[in-house]
Amino acid sequence: MLGQSSTASSGPPPPAQRTPVDLPIDGSVYLLLIAGLVYGVYLILKCKKASDTLS
Repeated sequence: MLGQSSTASSGPPPPAQRTPVDLPIDGSVYLLLIAGLVYGVYLILKCKKASDTLS
């Protein structure tokens, strides 16, 4: 009984305030866009070259 305070409110303490974690969603969007464009051009040129050899 000596460990309990008589002036403390009854019940558990309030939950800790949590701040949302900031995630860098758009950190490398430009790099991904450039990589997609380069890959698209590569595929187009590859298809074009394959169709030219058939003719």
